[in-house]
Amino acid sequence: MMHTVRFVFVSLIMTVSAFAQFTTASLAGTVLDSSGASLPGAQVTVRNVDTSLTQTVNTDSAGAFLFSRLPVGTYQLTVEKAGFTTYVQSGIQLTVNQTANQTVTMQVGQVTEKVTVEANAELVTTRSATGGQLVNQRLVVDLPLNGRGAQSLVFIAPGTVNLTGRYCGVDCHGGVYPGEQVAGVNGAGSAQVNYQMDGTDHNDTYINMNLPFPNPDALQEFNLQSSNFTAEYGNAGGGIVNIVTKSGTNDIHGTAFEFLRNGVLNAKTSLLRRRIR
Repeated sequence: MMHTVRFVFVSLIMTVSAFAQFTTASLAGTVLDSSGASLPGAQVTVRNVDTSLTQTVNTDSAGAFLFSRLPVGTYQLTVEKAGFTTYVQSGIQLTVNQTANQTVTMQVGQVTEKVTVEANAELVTTRSATGGQLVNQRLVVDLPLNGRGAQSLVFIAPGTVNLTGRYCGVDCHGGVYPGEQVAGVNGAGSAQVNYQMDGTDHNDTYINMNLPFPNPDALQEFNLQSSNFTAEYGNAGGGIVNIVTKSGTNDIHGTAFEFLRNGVLNAKTSLLRRRIR
């Protein structure tokens, strides 16, 4: 009995670690004074404005800080140090697989005084050479989706082509599940894309294609990494697609939608031909 409990406990730990690898972003930066000198020992706090998730670290001897694993979302950054005014910056939007950097300049003053930056932060990526394409909620809503299949938006990434029609699939039926597709990334062949959703495998292992994406209304965003991805990812020679579904927040909210595809509402072919002429 004790062996079983230990096995379950270890499995849960491994599951949490895997989740963190695929569905998070990181935020690093440097805290400086007005002369450009580094400020060690400053207290840096990030807070997710939707869930109130909060993490706090102190800057090191070079004034640097790092939040290595943050769930995607909108954050507020607060920096405090004795002898300096408190720095508060809101509107920091972190997306899946993003490795963002932010430099903070502190002003001499009292901690009770605040310098507040409310505009969206311009984040710079300097810690990763990974190339990719983010597909956020705006793109999912604005771009046309045949049958509301968000997986087709993988092909908007530069260097990505649709190879689905070149392969027979399962007995030439195109796959086991609807919406399965073959993407070629930067010249790589078929079955070279690794799909992950909320930190778990999202591949049809029978033919190594994607499983259906979630409904667009449940989809937060996804990212296609197409080059220089890190060694933590396996089973991918061409690309990695990380899908993140929407999570809950501190506020009660919801959405409703209706999807209707009825042939009665289609234009008649004869009418279209007359208009073309």
